[in-house]
Amino acid sequence: MPEDYPDQFDEVVDFIQATIKRLRRSPDKQTPIFSRRERNRQNAATNIENSNKKGRRNQKGKNRGCVLTEIHLNVTDLDLGYETKEELIFRYCSGSCDAAETTYDKILKNLTKKKKLVTDKVRQACCRPTAFDDDLSFLDDNLVYHILKKHSAKRCGCV
Repeated sequence: MPEDYPDQFDEVVDFIQATIKRLRRSPDKQTPIFSRRERNRQNAATNIENSNKKGRRNQKGKNRGCVLTEIHLNVTDLDLGYETKEELIFRYCSGSCDAAETTYDKILKNLTKKKKLVTDKVRQACCRPTAFDDDLSFLDDNLVYHILKKHSAKRCGCV
């Protein structure tokens, strides 16, 4: 019987490996995930506080409010038209980008208030993915193989 399906064997093996990889990196609860840079900043801030306030002080960290957050979902919950019992860890960007405001942003905001610029043309920085997670492969309830690209954030930033 296995001889009847030699072409599908590689796809099934790839699917199983992707599923195992996804399960290994999936925590049980919803938690914010910080990039290496954010963790270093937090550690540096803790070290500064613990070292009698020596070193860098009063520095605003860019993107401090923009963080990667994750939630455990069923693929069907994504509402993309797939009926399946497959689950995934969906990572998304959330938070404020006020700390990332530059002098340029302040000038644009001031010119807009003074009616020197059209309001529709000026946008505030927003928290968006700067990189995406690996592709997600799964089987739907009809045993059809699907691949979702750029479905989940890997890193976030103010853009």
